Amino acid sequence: MNFRTLASNLIVAMGIVASVAQEQKPADWQTYFPTQPDAFSGDYVGRWLSGETVDPDLCAQVIALGDNKYRVVLTAKLDMRCPPKGVFEVEAAGGALTFQGGGLRGEVRGNVVTGGRGETARFELKKELRPSPTLGLDPPKGAALLFDGSGLDAWETSKGWEILDGAMMVTPKGEYIQSKQSFGDVDMHVEFRNAFMPKSRGQQRSNSGVFLQDLYEVQILDSYGLEGYYDECGALYKVAAPMVNACAPPLEWQTFDIEYRAPKFDGAGDLKANARITVHHNGKLIHNDQELWWITAWTEEERRGPPPRKPGHIRLQSHGNYVQFRNIWVVDRSKS
Repeated sequence: MNFRTLASNLIVAMGIVASVAQEQKPADWQTYFPTQPDAFSGDYVGRWLSGETVDPDLCAQVIALGDNKYRVVLTAKLDMRCPPKGVFEVEAAGGALTFQGGGLRGEVRGNVVTGGRGETARFELKKELRPSPTLGLDPPKGAALLFDGSGLDAWETSKGWEILDGAMMVTPKGEYIQSKQSFGDVDMHVEFRNAFMPKSRGQQRSNSGVFLQDLYEVQILDSYGLEGYYDECGALYKVAAPMVNACAPPLEWQTFDIEYRAPKFDGAGDLKANARITVHHNGKLIHNDQELWWITAWTEEERRGPPPRKPGHIRLQSHGNYVQFRNIWVVDRSKS
């Protein structure tokens, strides 16, 4: 075989490898964004049918844990901080999740949770989709459109980010992405979708974040069914936990509607007021004019850093996970 033939064959082979790599590429993210959601996970809403008059409402959240295992959390209300009635970790069998303990028993089957307590108390809960009321919210006149599904022109860098079915997706090899424009006081709308990562835990479960003025983060994480601590979804990272955990299950589109007011300084350049923020997560108020008394950061040294004096970028975090975003826009309130 002469050199020219060898070179030609190598080029063909490299082309085949590249083609295979391109064909395999979607299979990676598709494992985290399957077309069909998990059969069991989600919200179930209903009431005690008998035997309960004090708190007749009852709800359940079913969280996938991987390897055919699930956590079932029974609670009086969703979107409310209240003690759970029962927490059960079970394995799927026979097309159902069966749980029992603490005087309660129940079964999740076919989008319905049935069960009871004692001889006569019974409940029935039905699976319920609860989409955010601000999904697809149109930007008002004059808003800065950061992403409308067509491209990443409004962002300074896009390494490790992809456009996919009208969404922008950060990949595990992505870097932080930031807006070309800088802002101070803003109203912001952003929609996001967490990947399905049932075997992951904590900060490794579809982690990202929205940063205002470069420094202040509203955490994005698959915290569905968790308590809602100061490092979980909707939190002002290590500053304030959300008032309620308003997370939807992974794979469902969610919204943050944010009112952010930058730090204020007097004529001498001294700090007059810290930044403040109000956040609605999926239409639920989770921070109400919360003061940001330090930077939302990992280490104490970073948290004690000075507040920003100049307008800053909107930043979206890369944390080694897949997360999707869409319909991102900002209204600059510094000029109003």
